[in-house]
Amino acid sequence: MPIGKTQKALKYEFIEEIKDNIAKCVMCASCHANCPTYELSRSETLNARGKIRLARGLLTGEIGLTDRVVNDFDECLSCMNCRTACPSGVDTMAVISAVRHEVHERRGVGMVARFIFSYILAHPWRLNLLAKIVGILSLFYTAAPRWLARFLPFANKGVKRVNPDFLKKNLRSSLSDIEPSGEERGTPLKRVAFFSGCMTDLAFPETGLKVIEGLKSAGVEVIYPKGQVCCGAPAYFAGDFTTTKELAKKNLEAFVNVDVDAIVYSCATCGSVLGEIYRELFPGDQQIRKMALKVVDFQKLVIDMSIESIFSAQENTRKLKVTYHDPCHLKRGMGVDKEPRRLLKSLPHVEFVEMEGADACCGGAGTFSMKFYDSSMGQGRRKVEWIKKSGADILVTACPSCQLQLTDSLNRFGHPIPVLHTADLIDYAFSGRRTTTDRK
Repeated sequence: MPIGKTQKALKYEFIEEIKDNIAKCVMCASCHANCPTYELSRSETLNARGKIRLARGLLTGEIGLTDRVVNDFDECLSCMNCRTACPSGVDTMAVISAVRHEVHERRGVGMVARFIFSYILAHPWRLNLLAKIVGILSLFYTAAPRWLARFLPFANKGVKRVNPDFLKKNLRSSLSDIEPSGEERGTPLKRVAFFSGCMTDLAFPETGLKVIEGLKSAGVEVIYPKGQVCCGAPAYFAGDFTTTKELAKKNLEAFVNVDVDAIVYSCATCGSVLGEIYRELFPGDQQIRKMALKVVDFQKLVIDMSIESIFSAQENTRKLKVTYHDPCHLKRGMGVDKEPRRLLKSLPHVEFVEMEGADACCGGAGTFSMKFYDSSMGQGRRKVEWIKKSGADILVTACPSCQLQLTDSLNRFGHPIPVLHTADLIDYAFSGRRTTTDRK
């Protein structure tokens, strides 16, 4: 049924704004291919075509915003496979985001999420405190015996979820606002600002330090503006655009007056939010656009500057077989997929092997893995089989959320090889030290 012009204005205000996009869908089912949730469930409403049909039904009044409809839009990994597969150019993610926003405006979010969005995300010290509390609780979770684990959340068949270590000193506390390269290096090749994001700051601070130190050793001046806050991804994907905009404004304040050539990130999701979503939320805002155009992935910066030799200073006789997982928001969001492979192939004593399904979603997607853990592990099981087939000793990626999901999946399905960020690989390869991702 076509979208009529006689529908009540503002009945579904945010979906109405993208109704032309909805109308472009010809229901060809191209989006079925490689849709992770559809491949596991075979549910028509869990692929993009079904969701667009639901959005159309909301506009025409055929259906209402029922619990089932809300769940179908919530159970989406936002992996963007459907957007890249669509021959008609439908921005499927815009449709899904609009419905999620409508749900948020009409129903809100749960009490815990509302508290975190309203009182935590914009305040790094509060977020750090919350992370430490979660870290302490995780100690009890990890220590629980196997018989008890069967009654705990995320512990199918007694195998407990692998949780991040939030008790370590966070990255922000280790850095000053200005981290110069040093006068002895002369004029820096570039001057960049580092956007760490919450997970690198709180769960993987060593990765952030290696990004910064690696760039500095190549003569790049790196600064870390302390005014930066969460990029807003958790709120955005929950449909809370108001909180996302408030966080965007705070990040703009932190970076707008910083004289840098680039804003470097090591978290794929953060990069996609800063580089893409902010511009969607603030169309026509030139300051947001200027900031977004400076956003660049750490791996891409290294390759574009031809400074990958900074990782080749040490020698080691061990030969490591390494494979790479493409984070969805990095490859399909920011268009970065060749640079990580070039970087890995440039490392001495590292044998890079391409695995099947390298760009298939791992099933993490932030809070998706908590809300839909069984589905998440379904994606994880498939990914683990591909990793096994590659024969790799180490799995590398460039997204903290993917690291957590892949580490958990590999542990759950009996193949606990290390999962490292690209910036961590060199330290592991050359020093031989065990990392926090190793499992016995």
